[in-house]
Amino acid sequence: MNKLLKIHKIFLYLYRYMRLLMYKSKQTKYDGKIIVYDTSLNSDNLGDEIINYYCNSIFKELGVQVERRLPTHTKPKMIDGVSATAPKVITGTNILSSKMESPILWDRVFENSVVDNIVLMGNGWESYSQNETMYTRKFYSKMLSKKFTHSVRDSYSQKKLKRMGVENVINTACPTTWNLTKEFCKQIPTKKGKKVITTITDYSKDMENDWYMLDILLSLYDEVYIWIQGEKDYEYLEKYHNLNKLRIVDRNLESYNQILGQENLDYVGTRLHAGIHALNYKHRTLIVSIDNRAREMGNDINLPIIERKNLKEELRDRLINPIKAEITIPIKNIELWKKQFKEASKDV
Repeated sequence: MNKLLKIHKIFLYLYRYMRLLMYKSKQTKYDGKIIVYDTSLNSDNLGDEIINYYCNSIFKELGVQVERRLPTHTKPKMIDGVSATAPKVITGTNILSSKMESPILWDRVFENSVVDNIVLMGNGWESYSQNETMYTRKFYSKMLSKKFTHSVRDSYSQKKLKRMGVENVINTACPTTWNLTKEFCKQIPTKKGKKVITTITDYSKDMENDWYMLDILLSLYDEVYIWIQGEKDYEYLEKYHNLNKLRIVDRNLESYNQILGQENLDYVGTRLHAGIHALNYKHRTLIVSIDNRAREMGNDINLPIIERKNLKEELRDRLINPIKAEITIPIKNIELWKKQFKEASKDV
């Protein structure tokens, strides 16, 4: 049975690869309207909703009309009328993969016209990986728009694409950070607040360090809120020995925004975009890095992070001492990416 399954996968891969090879990419046509691969649709992670909140604000700023939205977490049910020539913007998230024939975070259809003329908007790689498959190299070569400049969230993702021959790609950082200018960050407090809101991550459990983080927060702050961002975060949290001392925030973005409306509040937690959202609300923030996403953005734009494996050695000192938000977003690249959408009447 396992042998038959392997043979089936090989034939499926070859079939998809041959179809991709034979497909003739269409030239991008842009008239001020776009199709959006909306990474928040059908998502069990409210971080995707945060990302798309900022992406939608950017579309509005640019005067771009979203003609249609397609999900990435589930296969689109209706693809009739999706033009191959229309620019299809993928909003944020670490959706890029070294195995595009079976990406982890994109439940895509394999009708090539539906993914022709993709435009990247602050996307990142799903995880650290080495070699890309032949299908992946051909997919990015054929399906990424040649006329638009693509935006990725970190230099790691940019290097991966350039290595595959995609030259029209720039590092803009994540769209959630595009408002975090030097002037904006000067308004973020540096001294510890009286209250803190935190997060944990159900798909990346580390009870020893996660519970240590919560214990430290309870010892240093008068009130500790915890926002349930992921679908199974609370199920994981129930195992924590001091659960009754935490103030649970409902699993929706409105509830999180209400807490962020308070003053004298810090953010310390493992959820990357919850932390960036807190920065946008001008809260002192320390993001606990658990994977490549926060780590690479920390390297590129000086996002305030701490590695989870270093919590026991560093967390208490980091929190009792000033934390400056000295974020350096690539403003020129951000403006370059935005500019290409502003002349809406022309084919780009």
